[in-house]
Amino acid sequence: MLDPNKPSLYQRFGGHDVIAAFVDDLMPRLTGDPTIGVYWKGKCRDSLRKDNQLVLEFLCMAFGGPSAYLGRDMKTSHEGLGITDDEWDIFARHTVAALDKLAIPEQEKSEFLAAAASLKTDIVESPREPGV
Repeated sequence: MLDPNKPSLYQRFGGHDVIAAFVDDLMPRLTGDPTIGVYWKGKCRDSLRKDNQLVLEFLCMAFGGPSAYLGRDMKTSHEGLGITDDEWDIFARHTVAALDKLAIPEQEKSEFLAAAASLKTDIVESPREPGV
């Protein structure tokens, strides 16, 4: 249960501006990665800006900020992409690098990573059986 007397992760992270700086650092890492960048291949600049905005809104809302996230849930957004555990690990490494670049304190970084890990089952798909 959340402690109403404790500032939200949104507040402790530094609010909208710091989360926006995180997204601005993270997304080029992801889209430029030779392995996972393929998930954004073929998107126009406007679509990439929309993706960045959705990530920002999602994080602000998930961290207890005043934002409304109007995008799809994580399962729907990622279903059928075939994202693997190895690709998840690449995402996680880029996420840690972006958090470290912004000098996010360990407590908040740990909470962020735990929140991301809680979404892994909605994002990573089990490998299919051969011939299925």
